[in-house]
Amino acid sequence: MAEKTKEEKLQSSNGGGIVVVDPKPNKGIASKFVDLVEKLIVKFMYDPSQPHHYLSGNFAPLADETPPCKNLPVKGYLPECLNGEFVRVGPNPKFAPVAGYHWFDGDGMVHGMRIKDGKATYVSRYVRTSRLKQEEFFSGSKFMKIGDLKGLFGLLMVNMQMLRAKLKVLDISYGTATANTALIYHHGKLLALSEADKPYILKVLEDGDLQTLGMLDYDKRLAHSFTAHPKVDPFTGEMFTFGYSHLPPYITYRVISKDGFMHDPVPITISDPIMMHDFAITENYAIFMDLPLYFRPKVPRFVISCILKFSYKYIIPLILSNESVILRMLTK
Repeated sequence: MAEKTKEEKLQSSNGGGIVVVDPKPNKGIASKFVDLVEKLIVKFMYDPSQPHHYLSGNFAPLADETPPCKNLPVKGYLPECLNGEFVRVGPNPKFAPVAGYHWFDGDGMVHGMRIKDGKATYVSRYVRTSRLKQEEFFSGSKFMKIGDLKGLFGLLMVNMQMLRAKLKVLDISYGTATANTALIYHHGKLLALSEADKPYILKVLEDGDLQTLGMLDYDKRLAHSFTAHPKVDPFTGEMFTFGYSHLPPYITYRVISKDGFMHDPVPITISDPIMMHDFAITENYAIFMDLPLYFRPKVPRFVISCILKFSYKYIIPLILSNESVILRMLTK
């Protein structure tokens, strides 16, 4: 697994903020010990009769990737001037869960429809995240699932992940992202996103196939998570984004120029760590909402708590300078 392919070596030499994702998990005695402890926890504390709604019906994952399937039958007519690829991403777990499962847990799979010269080609490929590569190494599910985070069982499963990381069974140096939430195109790069980690860069090949190039860290200027819903200004070409954390600063705002340069971070001070899935921009401002889902890791009985309160609390000028001031607008 540690040996790099020709493509990975090429990406490494190209630079441009692309990080070659080459995790080094370990199958040793420590791995077997943690697996045994986890099996005992699942056996005595998890109810296997609970249905996995997100693994059945319309949510059921595809069993395999689909290489480029050319010359699809077309009803009607595709204009020959139409040339490009429509892409979408969603969760598609490659391995069965050990216990619980939530829709957000699935590995990111990108589906593409290539249209050229009046013909259509379909393809589906996994985003080659560090998480996926390591579970392929083990031939099974190893990372914690959101679907497990319920009560004491959830806390124990969190500790299983922490133990695997501590014993270097799992390599979390490249994060634990699934890249399953959204896609965005900026500065000639197609990015696969999930809000807990950095973006992954995808390349669309001439035949419509999709290839993961690596992780994007903007020449080491990105050291925190990256929202799955950044905004691109259609007039300036800039991209606006942020990341949230359990540790201060809880929110960090970033601006990326139309040329792909990430400007310095702007920390946003708030009273508590919150789950901030999205934000908004106007012509002149970025708007952050005071959302109600709080992370309270220091309270033993609660992992997260919900306070029913909404307000538009932080409004920041889009164009940042040393003189920029964060305006706080408190609603009643």
